[in-house]
Amino acid sequence: MKKLSCLIVAMILLASCSSPEKLMQKGYYDSVIDKEVKKVLKGKAKDEDKELLDKAFKLANDQDLSRIDFLMEEGRPENWDEVYHRYSAMNNRQTKMQRVLPLTIRGKQVNYPYVDYNALIVEAKTNAAKHFYTKGKSLMQLNTKDACREAFYSFMKVKNYRASDYPDLDKLLADAEYMGMSRVLVELDARMPVKLPASFYNEVHSINTTGLNGNWVEYHLAPLDRDTYYDYYITIVLNQMLVEPPTMKNEEYMRRKRVQDGFEYALDSRGNVMKDSLGNDIKIPKYKELVCTVIQTYQHKAITIKGELQYVSTNPERLIQKIPIAATSVFEHKSGKAVGDRDALEREDWAIINSDEVPFPDDMQMARDCAPILNAAITDAIRNNRNLIH
Repeated sequence: MKKLSCLIVAMILLASCSSPEKLMQKGYYDSVIDKEVKKVLKGKAKDEDKELLDKAFKLANDQDLSRIDFLMEEGRPENWDEVYHRYSAMNNRQTKMQRVLPLTIRGKQVNYPYVDYNALIVEAKTNAAKHFYTKGKSLMQLNTKDACREAFYSFMKVKNYRASDYPDLDKLLADAEYMGMSRVLVELDARMPVKLPASFYNEVHSINTTGLNGNWVEYHLAPLDRDTYYDYYITIVLNQMLVEPPTMKNEEYMRRKRVQDGFEYALDSRGNVMKDSLGNDIKIPKYKELVCTVIQTYQHKAITIKGELQYVSTNPERLIQKIPIAATSVFEHKSGKAVGDRDALEREDWAIINSDEVPFPDDMQMARDCAPILNAAITDAIRNNRNLIH
């Protein structure tokens, strides 16, 4: 679908940038008509432009009529959809041309007889709707996901064409959508070596499924009811908690800063104060070096919770994939003291020496801090592996 979209965009760009002559050579007759009709309406069309418009109109209609003749001769019910689009294209083309008719080309008037396509379009729509309705019902009898999804799109065609002719259409659409939908139940299986509060598991499991649901896939965090059948199960298995014990590390570093400390007079060889060009005494700045040692205490503790996502298909029942997941909560704190001249310190040093050591958080608190990180990791893992669900 993505490749097709890119191709359509490329064709549109080509049609908008190419000259009418080049478009004509490539067989893009309707693009030629669009360009030349605009020129005629703006009064900028030359005889050559009008001749090109006349030729493009005739060739486009001949092409459509030839294709319609073939489709009708072939007699396949699925051909009615294309027949409808061909007649619609001819009708739209005629409407565009009526805005500039009659054309005066080299002193002669050119006109075309008006063709009423309405009856032909209605016939094609009616027969196309009948075909898609019959096709959709046949597909539903196959009772497979793919068949029901295809049936849904067939019934949507019927709805666009002749919905009023089929009173059971809405029910058929609903049935096809329900039967074609793949449902995924995301469960939590806690196998942790320690007991964690229910609030932790609730937050881990509260996944936002809005961005996960697709056209034919629904993710649920709890069973809808006893009768709902799930095609896939994603089980969040949490089974490890690794505690990195608290550590405290002291380190020292030195700050040095050179600052002005008064001045002295410049003297000549005779010991007299020297003067500048304005007669002022010449002063020479004096400097001193400030030194301060920062003794920093670095506190660190970390907890990592690990597990995996287990993807299971129910038809057939099998394990599809295991995806590892993990989240780490880290506590870091810096404090310290200064020895020496504090005027040598930088701004970041003051944040350290103005902080005191703090108690380390307990394991339960840090485990709770892992919950939103785990939730994000699980959501990302499910999003990145949506190709496992069909």
